[in-house]
Amino acid sequence: MNAAAVLAALALAIPAVLAPGMVGADATATGIGYICGAERAPLHSGPQAAVMLAGVGNGASPADTRIPEAQAWYDEGLNLYHAFNHREASAAFAKAAALDPACALCEWGVALGLGQTLNYGVTPQQTALALIHAERALALLKPGDARAQALIATLLVRYGQETPLGKRDTLYMQAMEDLAHRYPGDDQIADLAAHALLIPARHDDYSGVARAEAILRTVLARRPDDTAAIHYDIHATEFAGHPAEALPYADRLASLAPGASHLVHMAAHTLMHVGQYERVATVNAAALKVDADVEVRMDYAGPLSSQIYYLHNYTFGLAGALMAGDGPLSLKYADHARVAFPAAFDTAMIVLPAGADRPAKASDRRATADARALVAYGRFAPARALALPEDPSQPRIVRLYRHYARGEALAARGERWGVRREAEAIAVLGAEAEKAHETATVDIAAIAGDVLSGRAAMISGRAETAATLFGRAAARQEKAFAVKDNFDPPPWWYPVRRSLAAADLRAGRAADAAREASASLAGWPQDALALRVLGAAEARLGQTKASRQHLALARSAWRGDLAKVPIDLT
Repeated sequence: MNAAAVLAALALAIPAVLAPGMVGADATATGIGYICGAERAPLHSGPQAAVMLAGVGNGASPADTRIPEAQAWYDEGLNLYHAFNHREASAAFAKAAALDPACALCEWGVALGLGQTLNYGVTPQQTALALIHAERALALLKPGDARAQALIATLLVRYGQETPLGKRDTLYMQAMEDLAHRYPGDDQIADLAAHALLIPARHDDYSGVARAEAILRTVLARRPDDTAAIHYDIHATEFAGHPAEALPYADRLASLAPGASHLVHMAAHTLMHVGQYERVATVNAAALKVDADVEVRMDYAGPLSSQIYYLHNYTFGLAGALMAGDGPLSLKYADHARVAFPAAFDTAMIVLPAGADRPAKASDRRATADARALVAYGRFAPARALALPEDPSQPRIVRLYRHYARGEALAARGERWGVRREAEAIAVLGAEAEKAHETATVDIAAIAGDVLSGRAAMISGRAETAATLFGRAAARQEKAFAVKDNFDPPPWWYPVRRSLAAADLRAGRAADAAREASASLAGWPQDALALRVLGAAEARLGQTKASRQHLALARSAWRGDLAKVPIDLT
């Protein structure tokens, strides 16, 4: 099957992945199939001078060109830009400009692609180059083209040497918002303005979010399938604290842009917040397959994980599978780490935007993938977790998660002393991380250590002690990794407050158990294990109807036999 056929097949298959009714074995098989498909991606076909990708968005906007090919590449650039296919967007705009050297908006597109996005920053060198292209666009401006002149003017504000460095995003945001009001029926300008209003959020400035939402709702009211608007609306509603409002749009985004990995993935942001964890796992598995297809189509070098968002899709999908209790899919994700993040490519370059302010080393990405994968072994393949050899040369975070996985595996066997030894080993690594000023690792070590100590206490029948330990871990998790800011994906794999609820239940404190389970579900809705505790607590409190409802929800949300999960492992 050639690359075009693969993309066509994917376009037909993804709507089934997103179907709300798909659960259980069908979803598991679908997710595993996508990951296997990524691993079976055909060999590179040879250098490609220019490749137009299919299914990356549905936006179109007139450029000042009479050359159809230049117009097509310009539209391709806009769609790729909104799909966060960063380097492909820049290549498309450059192709458009090469096809029509007199096209002002093609040059504007080149300048746009060199700017900061919601996910990535820029370097001073990029800004200087962007200004050259923006000024070139101005020189190519046709008389009377007020729209193109206005678009170019916003980039001159953004990149101009007279614009204060710390105010570039703010002034650009204001300029684009003003432009959206001047052209209220222009969907392309509206989408660009919404993105501009959201960009400051990457620095925790959410002042433009509400205004972005208002613009996007106008676009979606007249064009509900606008892929760029849906993408930004998912982010905006997440930032605003009401992610569920984007669900009707998120449900269909992947089918509208099946060739854009990031857009296929984007529904997971909404789905995670509303508790549809199995679908989080499957849409991200689909995104991995798209990444693999694009790598082949574009003839990119390196392993699968060299794709810009591959690690993000991987960790997000694994998080969903773990929360859904889907053992087979979780283990497939875990095994995939060795395929997609091979040690042999630790020296390979990860092609990220030049202004990236996050780890870009292949070895760092492999460590993250390996560490998260170990949770799946600890929970769903205890024998494999216990067989993992100790390797002092591994990164600290991987060694920490190895002990955690072993602790979970030993807890499943009821070996409390072994669980305690693993918790003690984690404490040693946590102390080392603190000396090395590895803040996130210190938090993970504290949470993991208390969780394992709590598991050991539960096995020993000391539920009150376990409640204290779980309560401390939950407080640490909620302070360090608050749901609102850390669900992209969650740095710790499950809500520890549900373990506190389970300990309260074992201690005979049904009212406390119900309260803590409800509090956990407020941040992590539809969590089957928390629902089970809540239902059991309600039964003890005589709330029969509520108990039956929550226990039924728990059984439907879990992808295995819920009765086989001991309360000690909640």
